[in-house]
Amino acid sequence: MKQKVDQNFFDVDFARQQFAFFKLDQSKQWAFFDNAGGTFACSSVVDKLTYFYQANKVQPYGDNELAAAAGEQMDAGRRVIAELLGVPRETLTIGPSTTQNFNTLSIACMGFLKMGDEIIVSEQDHESNIGAWERVAQQTGATLHFWRVNAKDGELELAQFEKLLNKRTKIVCVTHSSNIIGTVNPIQEITRLGHSFGAKVVIDGVSYAPHCWPDLSSLEADAYCFSTYKTYGTHLGIMYIAPDFMDQLAPQCHFFNAENPWARLDAAGPDHASIAALAGLGDFFQTLYDHHFGYSDKRLNLKVSEISNIMNQHELSLCKILIKALNQLPVRIIGKASIKGREANISLVSATHSSSLLASSLAKKGVAAKNGHFYAYRVLKALGIDTNDGVLRLSFAHYNTKDDTMRLIDALTSILG
Repeated sequence: MKQKVDQNFFDVDFARQQFAFFKLDQSKQWAFFDNAGGTFACSSVVDKLTYFYQANKVQPYGDNELAAAAGEQMDAGRRVIAELLGVPRETLTIGPSTTQNFNTLSIACMGFLKMGDEIIVSEQDHESNIGAWERVAQQTGATLHFWRVNAKDGELELAQFEKLLNKRTKIVCVTHSSNIIGTVNPIQEITRLGHSFGAKVVIDGVSYAPHCWPDLSSLEADAYCFSTYKTYGTHLGIMYIAPDFMDQLAPQCHFFNAENPWARLDAAGPDHASIAALAGLGDFFQTLYDHHFGYSDKRLNLKVSEISNIMNQHELSLCKILIKALNQLPVRIIGKASIKGREANISLVSATHSSSLLASSLAKKGVAAKNGHFYAYRVLKALGIDTNDGVLRLSFAHYNTKDDTMRLIDALTSILG
């Protein structure tokens, strides 16, 4: 296909054609803004999932053709995820969820954590990247320190982080971007500071990865986790572990699998078909790349980086429109009240309407959104927000359109105006 002149242009109509949902009549009834809770799965993933269940739903890796084909499809899923991230396959653990992966990782660290060691967790984080470490600290005698947010805006300040670091710091856990605050945190600087004290740095990329595909080589984190059901795939958690960190971790698998790096932290084998279907993500990003940039023999991770960038710019352009409108309404935006330095994910509260009432009122107007604490309970407490009612969260994906955005704005204006 001929390369487009404007490489910043994103063809949202073509992108929507890659999703079965947008071919359904019911898709016309909704503007969907609960993408942070989980995106629609692209058709190439759904097709591979369906094929596996129809043709090869057997125990994989056997001598018969059915089992061999099942194993080959699972291998393809693992291989494609590794290619998309630009890392060796053996550095990746595929688990049933990121929450489970954090639990498994924290338990695997118990072999080297002891009384007097320190763990730092951020108050911005999803509970999965706090509670797991809190439990391990209690069991090992290590001390858990919270990197507190600014109580006014929920932001993390590097100066506060630096005060917590010392030679006893063994693990630093922080989110790439909070699913409530939305600010993209300076992970490279956080990692550099953590490493300067010999600490291992664990990054939660669940909220970030759907908006901008992670470049693991530039981040230099020791562990990076995200969820494929929030990046157009099946319900799985992907966990990258740097080889030198993996060497320190106690195996959480069957003893006879302990020498296989990709199986070392596989505490409970996830759904075989869901792993096989991950190969469809490669087809999805390849199709979008070819449509926008034309054929290239670049590595897949470089292609996904380029296409992800214009996907993200499209989201941000829509989110900017929303923020401008919200600044004219009687609401409080949590975090930055501008688009600079944030992802296309907005949380807000109203002084006149509960968050639950806003969500239900939007649903009546054909806008899908949710309210709650979204497992970021600690940051809401720090901000003085009712954790039962929580915030109204409005999260974009690349398949959202300007019409979706205007429908959302009109609905909010009608409710709040």
